[in-house]
Amino acid sequence: MKSRRYLYLTLFVIVAIGVWTAYWFTLASQVRERARAFIDQQTAGGVEIAFTNFDVGGYPYRIEATVDNLTISMPRQPGKPAFAVPRLVVLGLPWNPNLVVARIEGDAVTRWTDARNEEQRATYRAESTGLSVGLEGGQPKRFALSMDRPRLESSLLAGPVSAKVFEIHARLLDGGPVPASDGAAGNTPTAPLSMELALDGEAVVLPPLPDAVLGNEITSFGYTVGLAGPLPRYLPGTAPRDMIGAWAQAGGTIELTRAETRWGSLNSTMTGSFSVDGEMRLLGAMSGRVGGLEPLIDGAVAQGRMNPGQAQSIKKALNAIGFITRDAEGRVPFALTFQDGKVSMGPVQVGELRPLF
Repeated sequence: MKSRRYLYLTLFVIVAIGVWTAYWFTLASQVRERARAFIDQQTAGGVEIAFTNFDVGGYPYRIEATVDNLTISMPRQPGKPAFAVPRLVVLGLPWNPNLVVARIEGDAVTRWTDARNEEQRATYRAESTGLSVGLEGGQPKRFALSMDRPRLESSLLAGPVSAKVFEIHARLLDGGPVPASDGAAGNTPTAPLSMELALDGEAVVLPPLPDAVLGNEITSFGYTVGLAGPLPRYLPGTAPRDMIGAWAQAGGTIELTRAETRWGSLNSTMTGSFSVDGEMRLLGAMSGRVGGLEPLIDGAVAQGRMNPGQAQSIKKALNAIGFITRDAEGRVPFALTFQDGKVSMGPVQVGELRPLF
């Protein structure tokens, strides 16, 4: 009896392995076919994709597609941009088809031609770069990009941009629930969000900046921006001004649900809601808490963007508010309004707004 049980168990294991192997190779074949179909589709649209090797492996636990010396170019587009990366590895799990992860290996290079017909380039490298895409019903709904020790060099920059950590997270919400408000700021989105984007960075070093009163090193930042109302619709040939104008008229707004910045003396946390007016100027308000604003105020005076009287009024107001409501980190309540082409802090105008387009 025991020998029969072992025999049946052995047969069951052999059959299971055979079924799983057939399933895995079927998936691998589908990946190859979809990759070829995708390349053909992009080629028909004017996007050229080239590589030296395309391999699908990872048996038995995963589907791992490796692309060597990948180049994506768009010769029909203005500037003829092209992107090249030494190796792209895309990973999928057979038991979880709704998640795809990938990593980039080596220096990624982007080239394009500017308006003067001069070639420009940007080179990106990092200790590690990971991407993930979450699918629902076969459609991408969530995206994440995580970079460890990234460094960007470009012919357009005075120096490299680097960071200890930089992350991007995005998701489509289909008009889902409105996020909870920030109690300190009291701002909530005016409509359910249809899209949300989050950016986080730590120990960011910028190129040398002219008149950089805060310096070129950002200790940390974290921003979450959502689109409330309908997503902007792009139609070929439509000017950005017309597209944004139609979006704003349909009730679209940009919801800043998180803005935390530690940069030099500046320590702030904000929320806000924005759109554009009929002249394509920013329209909305933001509020929160801020500390270490004085260097920015003095810098605005030195650059002629604020007169000394305005600066003195703002400093007095901040000191008066801080005397009563300064928090444990030395921040005071702060609010700005953007309306009729003006930036105001309470009754004091602190700047002017130009049309975005």
